Amino acid sequence: MDGLVREPVKNIPEYIPGKTPKEPGVVKLASNENPFGPSPKALEAIADEAKKLQIYPDQKSSLLREALAKKFGLADQNVICGNGSDDLLQIIGATYLNPGDEVIIAKNTFSVYELVSRIFDGKMVFVGLKDYSLDLEAIAAAITPKTKIVFLTNPNNPTGTIFTAAQFDALMKKVPENVLVVVDEAYAEFVESRDFPDAVKYIKAGRNVLVLRTLSKFYGLAGLRLGYALGPQELIAPMFKTKMPFNVNRLAQAGGLAALGDKEFLDKTYKNNAEGKQYLYAEFDKLKLEYKKTEANFIFIDLKKSADELFMTMMKKGVIVRPLSSFGLPQAIRISIGTRDQNEKLAAALKESI
Repeated sequence: MDGLVREPVKNIPEYIPGKTPKEPGVVKLASNENPFGPSPKALEAIADEAKKLQIYPDQKSSLLREALAKKFGLADQNVICGNGSDDLLQIIGATYLNPGDEVIIAKNTFSVYELVSRIFDGKMVFVGLKDYSLDLEAIAAAITPKTKIVFLTNPNNPTGTIFTAAQFDALMKKVPENVLVVVDEAYAEFVESRDFPDAVKYIKAGRNVLVLRTLSKFYGLAGLRLGYALGPQELIAPMFKTKMPFNVNRLAQAGGLAALGDKEFLDKTYKNNAEGKQYLYAEFDKLKLEYKKTEANFIFIDLKKSADELFMTMMKKGVIVRPLSSFGLPQAIRISIGTRDQNEKLAAALKESI
């Protein structure tokens, strides 16, 4: 049966998610989920929409796309929705990657860019981080006539760092017109820095830029699977040809639309994250830990030694964090920012485990 499997697929490693708690009372701070759960307005909309599950969903997620277009000052034709950002990444691969096309990916970042590139037999070019941040100068230098796609993560997962507007503008001046730049902004809603780039302005200018966002993190809908891509109409239209029919279910469309308008919940989420990271910074300073200040809802800690022992010790104390071996960083962990109670439990467990 091995002969049936496509060659590019044979050496693809399976995606490794964060561990899921199997016992009550365990605090999971490993997968960057919203500690408050889903948006209450989303839950109401989902309950109402569940009465219509015998009817197929809107094939193009029209109402959701209309709301997202309005949010970003774009047209509906500039938006496509997917079953999470990973679905959209696969759609991008199916639409734009030919075998042998070069794909530029930063090292130590979200693994699905590599996964998609392998599935579609792209040639991956990896560029190292600089002080745990994407090195846009090195990425620009890596572009060749064979380059088809450049994947950027902002903020970067798992380090929480960003590249600035000035750095992105400098990169875009060097990117040829025939290269597609994909900017994954899964954690953008948590960003506090005023230097965060407005990637959408390049879409409005007609550049070959796609911006990915998700409702998994900030909006608390990770289990529903909903993401979206923004781009020039000329880039978005072909993606409707390669996506699977009805890839966004009724509950996701209704819940997502409601979540976008739940200002009280979104403000609460933002405030908790901003306060939570300051609390954790102070606790990490007491323990003399080396960490990166974050623009996301997680904090990266460089332990300077294998993280596996700490991970197991913390888990025995009822706190799950994310060791980063699967990101190529075996000496580091990533800790999601939780509620105040969760953060305090984390800090206590960390103090006992270090």
